[in-house]
Amino acid sequence: MSTPHEEKPWYKHPHVWLLITFPVLAILGGMHMLYLAATSKDSLVSDNYYKEGNNINQRLQLEKAALAKGITAQVILGDNQQSIRILFNKKELGPIKLKIVHPTMNGLDQEITLSNPTAGMYTGSLKQPLQAGNWHVELSDDIKTWSLRKTWATQRDESVALP
Repeated sequence: MSTPHEEKPWYKHPHVWLLITFPVLAILGGMHMLYLAATSKDSLVSDNYYKEGNNINQRLQLEKAALAKGITAQVILGDNQQSIRILFNKKELGPIKLKIVHPTMNGLDQEITLSNPTAGMYTGSLKQPLQAGNWHVELSDDIKTWSLRKTWATQRDESVALP
């Protein structure tokens, strides 16, 4: 004898929920990506890339001028990740500008003017502590006659020597 087969409603079958799960997850993921695209700023894309490209030759000339003058420096980050000391091999360089640029997040970029308490050593304090990561460090005089630039991995090196 056979018993009559009971029909369950559709929502009590586990295979139905398995089939519904993946499309629902895809829709939720798409909505999340749409939200991220609408609210995130594109910091890698520059509005004036052509102008920045033209400035490369000028920057190379400033670096060559620093090499011709024989200027070298060592940038040392303090324990608090905010104080900076720079030791130069030359004296009387005048006011020095330090620019620290993050490669991808321009909101973390900082620029300060350094004071010269003793000949050959400049000090300054960053506005916010420097996070561990890769940074571009640029030193130049106030009137932009020379410039030194180098990449600095702060998680590995506590100081960086610029050519």
